[in-house]
Amino acid sequence: MIHALLLIALIAPQDTSAGKTVYVKWCAGCHGDNGAGDGPGAKHMIPPPRDFTGAIYQIRSTPSGQLPIDADLLRSIDEGLPGTAMPGWKSRLSDRQRRDVLAYIKTFSTFFADTTQRPQPIKFGSAPGGGGGADALKVGRQFYDSIGCRKCHGDLGRGDGPSAPTLKDDAQHPIFAANLHENWRFNGGGTADDIYHRLRTGLDGTPMPSFSDLIENKFLTDEQLWR
Repeated sequence: MIHALLLIALIAPQDTSAGKTVYVKWCAGCHGDNGAGDGPGAKHMIPPPRDFTGAIYQIRSTPSGQLPIDADLLRSIDEGLPGTAMPGWKSRLSDRQRRDVLAYIKTFSTFFADTTQRPQPIKFGSAPGGGGGADALKVGRQFYDSIGCRKCHGDLGRGDGPSAPTLKDDAQHPIFAANLHENWRFNGGGTADDIYHRLRTGLDGTPMPSFSDLIENKFLTDEQLWR
């Protein structure tokens, strides 16, 4: 999916002027005229709409702290963000309109103008063999506890851990720990690959960290993270 979206983003020219027209009609009501997440509909939304001016994005294929690549942004535009008010636009806007509005959204932050900082996607590992049998689940449970997942997501994964009531994003808005029994509401997708990717990238701007550093420092293996 990411590779297909990346190819589309690379081969198609983008028009920020046309993107502004799309943005004003379809996006500004939530994200605001200047992309600060302060449109007239924002006050009714939990979590609030994305503030594009800070260029902090949760759904990425890049390491924590890096900008997303265009394919990441296009995926969010196409599919929306489950568990939020952000809908998918793939069936409502043409490919050209979605690419143009992507280009316009990037103009709200000067970070995207810095061509010396080119984000590089993480080289994600593949799912290990053996499936999700009892042994794999046992190992997964051990790491669920040891790396602190239960503090937010709870002992049974229902989003009711001891830290859950205190969680806030970087803008100090209250947020909810995901109920891991409701994968259709997962921000960024609910497949095994999607979940693994979120564990590797983290959700920037939220308390959800990236665990890539644990792999790089040999405290955890990629296979263990899959479990």
